[in-house]
Formats: sequence, C-alpha cells, structure tokens
Amino acid sequence: MASAITHFIVGAALALPALESPVIRSVLPGWAILVSAGMLAVAPDFDTFIMQASGMILYDSFLGHRGFFHSPFFLLMLAATLALLATRRHCRRAAGWLAMMWAGCAITHPFLDALTDGGLGVMLLFPFSEARLFLPWRPIHVSPISIVRFFDNAGYILWSELPFCIAALVLGISGLLVRMRLTGGIERSTRRARGQ
Repeated sequence: MASAITHFIVGAALALPALESPVIRSVLPGWAILVSAGMLAVAPDFDTFIMQASGMILYDSFLGHRGFFHSPFFLLMLAATLALLATRRHCRRAAGWLAMMWAGCAITHPFLDALTDGGLGVMLLFPFSEARLFLPWRPIHVSPISIVRFFDNAGYILWSELPFCIAALVLGISGLLVRMRLTGGIERSTRRARGQ
C-alpha cells in the first residue's frame, strides 16, 4: 500500500477546488472539506483493522487488504451514502456534488496502491472481476502495514510517493485558482486583504 500520509495529502489536495464551491460550502466548512476528503482517501486501509480484529479474514480473501473495500465500486457507494447522510437537510444538488468530490478523492487510494511495487494487486474491476491488479508502471515503494516497520523505511517510501503528492497539490491549487477566478473569489480576497 502507499502510506496513509500520502493518501491523505493526495485526497485533501484534490479537494482544494471545493473550497470555492458554494454548494459544498453550504454543507461543510472549508476545514471539513479538506479533512473529510483526506480521511476518505485513507479509509480503504481500515480493512487491515477489520482483518486483525476478526482474526478470520485472510489477506488475500475478498474482504482482505486491497480487496472489496479498495474497489472503486465500494468507494463510490460509500461516498454517495455518506454524502446523502451529510446533506439530509440540504438539497439533492449538494449531495451530488459532495458525493462526486468524496468519490474522486477516495478513488485515488486504489490507484495509488496499484502503483506500488509490492503486496497483492488491487480489486479495481469489482463487480466485473475479483482479480487483483497492478498498473503497468509501479514506481511507489510499498508501505508495510505495521507502523513500526513503516518508520524503519519511511524516507525511502515517502521519497517514492513525493511526486504524487506534488502532482496532487499542483492540480488542487490550480483547480482552486481557476474556480476563484471564475467565481470572482480572487477579487473578493484581494478586497478583503486591502480592507475595502
């Protein structure tokens, strides 16, 4: 798996344009947009806790690590369900935009994991296939499930993940600037800074 640090950074960074979305901001404050997107990008790795707590789920089983809970299908359903729950008192439009944002951020997780150089592949094609797949290019050094073992190799792992964090930040900041430009947010921010 890619590290939880990178999953969080990539998810939160890609949610940056939502800070300028009046529809999403009607449901969540800015900090909650970024934190929730980052947490949803990390969420698939909670399957490791399920495996350890049950003591019966094997790593390579359907519910094991990088299995069903890593599938884009599951993550789309999870994002949609959470968006509906979060927007019960708001319009359907807010639920749709929130679901799309959360799903987009969460789905980065299985694709980053499919770029790693170890472990089993990821169940990317469920419900059409339960095959575990990797992408053809695998530049990310796999992060161990154990936190202690992660810190033994943290520099090596994080260095391989750094380009993906930078790319997500560039995309997120660019998207935010475009949205601000489209909505007049830059001018409002400039006027606020000048005290007008």
